[in-house]
Amino acid sequence: MTISRRNLLTSSAGLGLLGLLPKSALAAPNFKRIAVVRAFGGWDVTYCMDPKFTIAGTVDGPDGDINGGDETIETFNGIPIMINDNKRPSVSQFFQAYSGETIVVNGIYTGSIVHGDCQKRILTGDRSGSFPDMGAIAAVQQTGDYILPYLDLTGGALVGEYAAQTGQLGKNNQILALLDRELRVNHPDGMQYPIYTPPLNQKVHIENYLEYRRNKLQSTPFGGARSAKQVADLSESQERKIALQINRDLLLDNLQFGSSGTLTSQAQTAALLMRENLCHSVSLQTTNSWDTHDDISDQHALFEDLFSGLNTLVAELQNNGLFSETLIVVLSEMTRTPRKNADGGKDHWSSTSAMVIGGGINGGQVLGGTTDRIDTLGINLNNGQIDEGENPLSYDQFVAGILHAMGTEDTTQWLPNVEVLHGIID
Repeated sequence: MTISRRNLLTSSAGLGLLGLLPKSALAAPNFKRIAVVRAFGGWDVTYCMDPKFTIAGTVDGPDGDINGGDETIETFNGIPIMINDNKRPSVSQFFQAYSGETIVVNGIYTGSIVHGDCQKRILTGDRSGSFPDMGAIAAVQQTGDYILPYLDLTGGALVGEYAAQTGQLGKNNQILALLDRELRVNHPDGMQYPIYTPPLNQKVHIENYLEYRRNKLQSTPFGGARSAKQVADLSESQERKIALQINRDLLLDNLQFGSSGTLTSQAQTAALLMRENLCHSVSLQTTNSWDTHDDISDQHALFEDLFSGLNTLVAELQNNGLFSETLIVVLSEMTRTPRKNADGGKDHWSSTSAMVIGGGINGGQVLGGTTDRIDTLGINLNNGQIDEGENPLSYDQFVAGILHAMGTEDTTQWLPNVEVLHGIID
């Protein structure tokens, strides 16, 4: 993908006229940026960060699948990883280059085997789905103004009450149809959208009317604090929409309408938009589902695609001077069962692993762990090391640990009564 800077100076000037010129261009944020990389569907951690060879009657490792046989466990800066350079060469390439800036967290207990429930928990540390995820929290805590503080490139981020500070591009980059009204969208209902695009003079009248209504609602004590916040969010969203229209070439030149692109192309776009201060934090996602009930050997290609994208993301952040201030958090909502099912695939298992990369962490270590059957082991939350006398690491403690690592002094403002996983930065 070609990265374009067309009209960048003009767009930055326009943003300044709106009073939204990014302060972060002048000073580093006091909270770490976050790049959340979602591998949703449930990865099999035995293929990579929680390596396990086959033990008859206990666990079916990747060495026993129909495309396996070349597996070895290699230790990179103290991190043991299952590798197969014939099937997953990008895994070795990543850990050879970046293991010193990487932490693997194993044995995160999710407490569920339902995709949606586990996705909420591993992203937000809460079960309700109304809480913001770690990327949204990073974006709204930062100092400095951005057009879209939190940018979700594919959909799937959970933003809670911070929709006004978030931009979701959509799985097919649907946002481009809002930025370029010449793009036509064919809907399953048989209609083609937009049905009607108002001319400029009508747009002016519409904007004037919306501004009048916002001012009217703001001046009327109607509906209490909740309504006041909704009106304020609407006003902020309108301002961000105008700023985004002025800066639209950054998206139009670098996104493909109808497809979110590979994780590699998402990584290139994310680094560009962070560098140009359009956004503070980002959320990305692998393009294929990891829900391999029918053929577990599909995990080879899925891990290859994931780590190919991660290699690009780290390199792009380094090239743009962002790596030291960005926590990359790579996660999946669950792992697969230790044993194969009758179809040669694996089903849902209530634990998972994660990786944390960059952002000045104490890399080159593994926190937490599991048994041969991928059951979660007890953990000492003060240092992240296995302690079978303690409880397993829960999803909310993991998320609290990420918030702590990003610079949040009091994580209980986001996750009340949740203990923090230490060891990522301290």
